[in-house]
Amino acid sequence: MNFKKIALAGLLATVFSSAWAGVPYQNHPITVTQPNGERLQLLVEGNSYYAEQRTKDGSLVVYDASKKGFCYAEVNAKGDNLVSTGVLASNQGQRLVAGKAGSVQPGLSSAARAAIAQANHARLQGPAHVHGLSKSADAPALAPVTGAVKGLTVMIQFPDQAGTMTNAQVDAFLNSTTYSGFGNAQSVRGYFSSASGGKLDYTNVIPAYFTAKNKKSYYTDPNQPYGNRAQELIGEALAWLKSKNFDFSTLSTDSNKRIRGLNFFYSGEPDGGWSQGLWPHQGYLNTPFCSNSVCTNGYQISNMSTSLSIGTFVHESGHLLFNWPDLYDYDGSSLGSAANFCIMGYGAVGAQSKLRPTLPNGFFRYNAGWDTVTELNPALNASAPKGTISIVSNGHALYRWTNPANTNEAFYLEGISKTGQNTHQPDDGLAVWHIDPAGDNSNEWHPYVQLEHADGKRDPENKANYGDSADLYDGVSFKTFNDTTPNNLASRGTNAKWWNNTNSGFAVSNIGAPGANISVTVGGATPPKVDTYSGTLVSGGQAIQPSAGFQYAGGTLTVKLVGPGTSGVDFDMRLEKRSSTGTWSKVAEGNGPTSTETISYVAGAGLYRVVVVSYSGAGSYTLTVTR
Repeated sequence: MNFKKIALAGLLATVFSSAWAGVPYQNHPITVTQPNGERLQLLVEGNSYYAEQRTKDGSLVVYDASKKGFCYAEVNAKGDNLVSTGVLASNQGQRLVAGKAGSVQPGLSSAARAAIAQANHARLQGPAHVHGLSKSADAPALAPVTGAVKGLTVMIQFPDQAGTMTNAQVDAFLNSTTYSGFGNAQSVRGYFSSASGGKLDYTNVIPAYFTAKNKKSYYTDPNQPYGNRAQELIGEALAWLKSKNFDFSTLSTDSNKRIRGLNFFYSGEPDGGWSQGLWPHQGYLNTPFCSNSVCTNGYQISNMSTSLSIGTFVHESGHLLFNWPDLYDYDGSSLGSAANFCIMGYGAVGAQSKLRPTLPNGFFRYNAGWDTVTELNPALNASAPKGTISIVSNGHALYRWTNPANTNEAFYLEGISKTGQNTHQPDDGLAVWHIDPAGDNSNEWHPYVQLEHADGKRDPENKANYGDSADLYDGVSFKTFNDTTPNNLASRGTNAKWWNNTNSGFAVSNIGAPGANISVTVGGATPPKVDTYSGTLVSGGQAIQPSAGFQYAGGTLTVKLVGPGTSGVDFDMRLEKRSSTGTWSKVAEGNGPTSTETISYVAGAGLYRVVVVSYSGAGSYTLTVTR
């Protein structure tokens, strides 16, 4: 068989020149038109940076430019890409996959998917790709998004495909306060009103239909770089509005006079596969549009199909309005820590959550100016609450324990009840979020936003599920969260340590059962004090750290010595305590054969010091004393 390679990585080097964010896909159904006119039904699994498309019987397909359609695909010999078999895929009959009808054909390995996704994501990190989200944990966003916010949604039809959704239907979908059309639990406006506790009123202006200059096939041409024709269509629509004297200055803008909510709905289906033509996406216009003293370059575009669900729209609005980042894992190696527990993860794309999306996580709500936060760490808040506190579920009052050494890092507590906006969450109980702007959501083991899963299994990170009923603290099986909470994944489990692996001193216990209010006992201990010393030893030399000693009230002392680490160098140390007569006596020592030593000693109150000695060799050292 004459296999034809589809250079997916090369293709996406151009297709993602404009799109920079999107939604994840969970067996997302699409329909594409084959060269013979057949409407082929496909399922998409992945995200904006890598996805695989399959027929309903589990067969992989890729677009084959030479065949001008979707062909069955195989993994190439190297295992790093997909190749076309040259056989056009069809809805008729079931194709044998690995010798068994109906089985799901294996796709690329996790490593291969990750390599492609990482390359595509890296291409997006240009000057225009800026998340404006304030990543600081100790202050809300510089410009909270509250009050009345007005966006623009342009309905587009084509000379050969008229729109079937009416202006009234789209207006209700976006703006109604009592919406239930197409099975949705609320409108886009209703969602943000609920999520913000009534602090945000997001509405959209919907002009009459704009009819594109060309037939739809012109804009969905799969042989054109992805995004180019979409931007051309958007440019036409904006120019048409300008010619009709639409006043763009009536729309809400950010501090740079850029329109916040710019949305485009086109009639019908995408008529192409993933990352082709008018595939729904959020991106930037290569040439910003300006009128009435305001400009824009950010937009989202999607199709109206025969029904509307608010999930994708509110997820993309999270990018446009608040600069919230995606919380799913771009490289596909995991499902992201937040998974179904936030709309910026998978909480807006499920069969039910697309109609009633879950809330943004508490930190994002706080950043948007919707929630308040009470600091629990007495090192930063002298009047921090102690003892038992009550947390309102699905409320807008959060609690936080901030790292005094790095105030961008913190743990956030919020109560979640599977009611109202959170009906389709996987669990209810106390949620603990670990926030660290130094993290990356494509690094599942150190993301920017991490949910501390109560069972310690890290199922979404391990691609086991999108979150389950053991992820929140339920007051029964999971009642305690602290530095030493048992977990079954060692450093990749669940505990209250900071990301540098030091103890945070944060602890909550007696966590109550889920409900309208969740009671917890705040019992955080004072974070350990860490002193660091450094110096240089000659062969046979010694040094005393600190020279005058240090006073200790009692407890476990941990002393770590790190020397040069080179062959032939052996540094030792001894912990000494001063007696009542003023003499120093050894109480513990580390004298192994290398220059790295550790002492852990249960000490009584007194004055201590550490003597560092070169048994052989010379070089620099670092000494840390944790008490």
